[in-house]
Amino acid sequence: MLSVQLFMVSMMFIGSMASSVEICMDVAQQGCVNLVPVYDWIKRCVLSIFIVFFVAFLPLFLQEFMERGFGRSLLRLGKHFMSLSPLFEVFVTQIYTNSILTNLTFGGARYIATGRGFATTRTPFTLLYSRFAGPSLYLGMRTLLMLIFASLTMWVPHLTYFWATVLALVISPFIFNPHQFAYTEFMIDYREFLRWLSRGNSRTHVSSWITYCRAIRTRITGYKRKRLGHPSEKLGGDIPKASFTVIFVSEILLPLIQAAVCVICYMFVRSFPDGVTPEGAAIYTSGLLRVAVFSVGPIAVNAAVLAALFGLSLIFGPLMNMCCVKFGSVMAAIAHGVAVLSLVGFFEAMWALEAWKSSNAVMGIIAAIAVQRFLFKVLITVFLTREFKHDETNRAWWTGKWHGRGLGSHAISQPLREFVCKIIEMSMFACDFWMGHVILFLLFPICLIPWIDRWHSTMLFWLRPSKQIRPPIFSAKLRSQRRGIAWGYGLLFVLMFGCFVMLIAGPLIFKDLLPQNLGKKVPF
Repeated sequence: MLSVQLFMVSMMFIGSMASSVEICMDVAQQGCVNLVPVYDWIKRCVLSIFIVFFVAFLPLFLQEFMERGFGRSLLRLGKHFMSLSPLFEVFVTQIYTNSILTNLTFGGARYIATGRGFATTRTPFTLLYSRFAGPSLYLGMRTLLMLIFASLTMWVPHLTYFWATVLALVISPFIFNPHQFAYTEFMIDYREFLRWLSRGNSRTHVSSWITYCRAIRTRITGYKRKRLGHPSEKLGGDIPKASFTVIFVSEILLPLIQAAVCVICYMFVRSFPDGVTPEGAAIYTSGLLRVAVFSVGPIAVNAAVLAALFGLSLIFGPLMNMCCVKFGSVMAAIAHGVAVLSLVGFFEAMWALEAWKSSNAVMGIIAAIAVQRFLFKVLITVFLTREFKHDETNRAWWTGKWHGRGLGSHAISQPLREFVCKIIEMSMFACDFWMGHVILFLLFPICLIPWIDRWHSTMLFWLRPSKQIRPPIFSAKLRSQRRGIAWGYGLLFVLMFGCFVMLIAGPLIFKDLLPQNLGKKVPF
């Protein structure tokens, strides 16, 4: 996995050169950069990976060939490729990698009895997403952006192998989920995903997504010692806070290096003039300032909105909670919605300032994400104290009701700490909202293939359609409810897909109708 990431970083550097300088088309050409040997090196690297990849299957092939003959060995090898085992191997390798690094950094590895049964039941999309977002999906999406940039700037057919490798990190948990592509189940998954993100319990005003965010911070900040008898603290024991010296390299130094590398690439892209003034002077824009604006900008918007909502909840919360039970949920929904819209707005603004040049915009997004990731790591590591096991501070923040929460003297410091947590959580919410939709958009076309659920089960279980496990039998009322959910949320899904396509394809289709010189009119 380290080699894959290093290769993507190399592609990012080469792509930055290919998108900014003139490439030599002939050896005798002057005033250009000869990247042809670099392209040949990329092709040789990918071909060597292919050779190693096929050699890895050689022991299985030879074993089957010696025991059962040539035909059976080809059949067994074909079954492995048909079931997409190479994709699964990439995903499993990343899970092993994350497990080893986490244990080396934080320790506390324990054996979890998972059994040795074969998975035949469907796991909800929400559970798979929350389980594998940290170990695989976030890394896969960041690597996918680097691969998109490399493909836009220096496409060679050999990069197809890395498209399969990187996509395996993103979609493997769902590809190998039984009955993932049944249309009704897919749309019910989409409904539960939206509810997981945004719907809070009307009595407590707590979103289950907040629990997921706090679980991400738990390893670094640790849990406060649990209070005996508190109903929400019955699960799990105390987790010690990680020492700063232990997590410095993994949580601060490495993200800093990655952010610096990405910023350097973007600054190189922006180091060339955008044009000339009427007097003949070259026009330059500051790449470093632009990255700072688009990485800190969404954080500043979230901070401003949270500060305003905090003041409103303090003033009106105690009164509104007496008559409006969902006051806290409404305040949380406003903050979450602004976070999602601001992320889209900054993305489109970045694209507009780059004169609708896709490669430059993607490179800017990569740099902004790397800087944001570093800032969040620093905030969590340096400024956040230990986590409370309960969710009282989260409820108090949205409802404005801080008394009676059992916080004691911590009620003085918790609002400021929760403010920092909420800034991070709002940014993560916007990221998870769009990343989850992107994954669903990638998976949905497969659902449109006729009889895909049957063929997908054949691929996973190596069973003929007549030998497969029968689907569950529902009552007529439940079938009607499920069809209604599938149609209703199917329309919402199509609407969201249309909005997503217009955000990406709209500027490409109507480029001539959009302003072209915004980058020359702003100081960054």
